[in-house]
Amino acid sequence: MKKFVSMLLFMSVFFTMFAAVGQAAAVVPKLFLNGNLIKSDVSPQLVNNYTLVPLAVLSDGLGYTYEWEHEAKRVTVMSGGNSIVLSINDNTATVNGEPVTMETKAQLISNRTMVPLSFIGTQFGLDFEWKHQEKEVHMFEKPEEPAMPTEPTEPVVPTEPTGWIKQVSFDGMRTLTISYEGILKADKPLYLDDPKRIVLDFPNTVYSDEITAQLNGEIKSLTPDNPLLTSYRYSLFEPAKSRLVLDVIDGIGFVMTVNVGEIRLELMPASEIPVDPNAPVNPPVTEEPPVTEPNPPAGDNVYDIVIDAGHGGKDPGAYSVLKKYEKEFNLSVSLKIKALLDKEKQLKGHLTRTDDTFIELIDRVKFAEALKADLFVSIHANAIDKPSVSGTETYYSRASSKPFADIVHKHLLTGAGLKDRGVKQANFKVIKETTMPAILLESGYLTNTGDSNSLFSDAVQNRIAAEVVAGIKEYLKIK
Repeated sequence: MKKFVSMLLFMSVFFTMFAAVGQAAAVVPKLFLNGNLIKSDVSPQLVNNYTLVPLAVLSDGLGYTYEWEHEAKRVTVMSGGNSIVLSINDNTATVNGEPVTMETKAQLISNRTMVPLSFIGTQFGLDFEWKHQEKEVHMFEKPEEPAMPTEPTEPVVPTEPTGWIKQVSFDGMRTLTISYEGILKADKPLYLDDPKRIVLDFPNTVYSDEITAQLNGEIKSLTPDNPLLTSYRYSLFEPAKSRLVLDVIDGIGFVMTVNVGEIRLELMPASEIPVDPNAPVNPPVTEEPPVTEPNPPAGDNVYDIVIDAGHGGKDPGAYSVLKKYEKEFNLSVSLKIKALLDKEKQLKGHLTRTDDTFIELIDRVKFAEALKADLFVSIHANAIDKPSVSGTETYYSRASSKPFADIVHKHLLTGAGLKDRGVKQANFKVIKETTMPAILLESGYLTNTGDSNSLFSDAVQNRIAAEVVAGIKEYLKIK
C-alpha cells in the first residue's frame, strides 16, 4: 500500500503539470498504450488537474472489463483478480474491498461516465510517461521480461454494429430469450456478487428502433416469486455494445443455446448445469470401450433399481402449456414405476424423492451409490420455446449405459406414443457420475400441446410406467 500511495503522489504531480499545459493551450490529450494510439468516440477531459476518460477507453483501449449500474450510478472496473468500485461524484473508491480516498472522482459529462485514468491505471500496474512536445500520455504495461519497443500502429477505428436486438423476453419460469437480426455473439459472462448477478455483453450490437425509443439508461423487468431470477435489465453499455444483467438467486447459472435469430438462456441451479454445456449432444465415445455383453446374467437375484423423479420443490422444472409443472409429471410417473417394480420378485424400486421435495443432484447420485444400485433411471419431460417441437428422447453419458438406453427407449416410445427423437449422449450429472448403468428419459415436450396432453393423461402415464418396467426386465433378462 505504501508503494501505491507514493505512486499516486507522483501521478498527482504528473497530471497537474499535464493539466496546466493542457488548459493553457486548450489541448485534448492523446492517449497511448504500449505505443498504440487509443481511439475513443469521446475525447479525454481535463478536470481539476486530472485526466478523465470515458469507460470505453478502459475496455476497448486498456482491455479491462467493467459493469455500470445505472440506478446506483456506480461502475465496477475489473482486471485479472483485482476490482475497483467508483461512484459518481464520490472521492472514495473501493479497491479489492478496501476503501481508498482519491484526489478526484468519477463524473457524468454530457451523459457519459468519465473516470480518473491515473487512479485506475496505476492501481492495475501501468507505468505513465508525459511527452510535453507532443502533448501525449503514454501508458506501458509492466512486462515480466524486458521487451523490445514496438512501433505505433494505426488508430483503432470504432466498429460498426453487426447485430440488432429486437426483443428480450422471459417465460416466467427459467428461459430468457433474446431475438435478434444480423450477427450476435456474447462475451464471456461475468459472475458478480453483492448482489448476485450475471453480466453478458454483446459487442458490435445495438437495439432495434422500438427498444431504443424506450431506453432511458436501461430497461428493467422484475420477476416476482421466481425461484431463480429476481429481475433482468438491459442497456446500451457503449455506443456499439449492449449489456444484459440477470439478477439471480445465489447458486444459479445458465446454459446458452444459440440459434439463427435467437439466443436462449436456460437458468438452473449451478449443480444441474452439464459438466460441459458446450459439448455436442452426441460427443464421440472415448470414456469407456464398448461393452460386448452389457446384460447381467439371468438368475434369482433381486436387483435394486433407483427411480429418480427429476426436479421438485423450489425447482419446478419446465412449465407446461396446461399450466402444470414438469416436477408433477416426473413424480407421478416415478410413483407408478415404483408400484410396478414392487410387484416383481426380482426387482426392488427405490425413489430419490416421494413427494414435492427439492433434492440436490449430487445427493441423488450419492443415494444410488450408497445402495449399490444395479440400474438408475431419471424421469423428465422436455421444454423449448418452439411449440412445434415434439417427441421422446433418451439420454446416456457413459458408453456402458448405451445398451440400457437403447432397450428402454424402444419401450418408452411405445408407452408415450410420441415422435422418436432418438437416443443421445449428454453429460447430465446424475447419469455421468453414477457408476451403474444410468439413463435419463425425456418423455415428451411440455411446450407442445399434443405432447403435454398425452403426458398428463393418467392412461399414458400408466403405459409409460409399464413400458419402462418392461424395458428394465428385458435388459436384465427377467421373464
